[in-house]
Amino acid sequence: MESILEFREVVLEARHPYDVGLDRVSFSLAAGELLIVGVEKGHGRTPFPDAAEGLAEPDRGEVFFRGISWTGMSAGKSAAQRGTIGRVFETGGWVSNLNIDENVTLSQRHHTLRPLEEIAEEADRRARGFGLPGLSAIRPAAAKRPERRAAEWVRAFLGEPALIILEHPMNDAYTSFLPALGAAVEAARKRGAAVLWLTHDPMPPEAGITSARGATLSGDRLLMRA
Repeated sequence: MESILEFREVVLEARHPYDVGLDRVSFSLAAGELLIVGVEKGHGRTPFPDAAEGLAEPDRGEVFFRGISWTGMSAGKSAAQRGTIGRVFETGGWVSNLNIDENVTLSQRHHTLRPLEEIAEEADRRARGFGLPGLSAIRPAAAKRPERRAAEWVRAFLGEPALIILEHPMNDAYTSFLPALGAAVEAARKRGAAVLWLTHDPMPPEAGITSARGATLSGDRLLMRA
């Protein structure tokens, strides 16, 4: 299977007082694989997802996306590759002066040549699949937290990305929406996407996850489970 994401002995020092760095993190994630990373409650902000997306450069070691080191890519190449990554940010990651529908479709409008009508149709279909009546055309700050969180899921899965990073996606979300999120993850894996899921809590059975690899983020070490 194609390797989607690989960390090789990655060391990344903490940049801020409440952050936690990475110490010699090594793992690989192939197409169709799901890695569920348990994060200890109270754990400081980790650069792990940023490093996976090539946004945080390691002090030592390398991160490879689809077989190419992020540090070896040109600016244009890395931007194009990030266009094939979907992400739910722990803190939301919204552009405050854009409406929710504009936020959700921004990457697809910027990184692809898809017709706008096609992007909007997929976004609306995914929103309804996650229990929303559709995508809202209001500012993110004006939306209820659970609906805003589900809209982040739409943004992460839009356009069939090769890698999907889910940072605590159930924070502020309706628990009744979890089966739909699990179904989206399984569908993405079936078509060949790799998924990285960070969570503070054990994965409940209603998520419908069929199989997954497990790891624990303890301090600055990623401990892979057998």
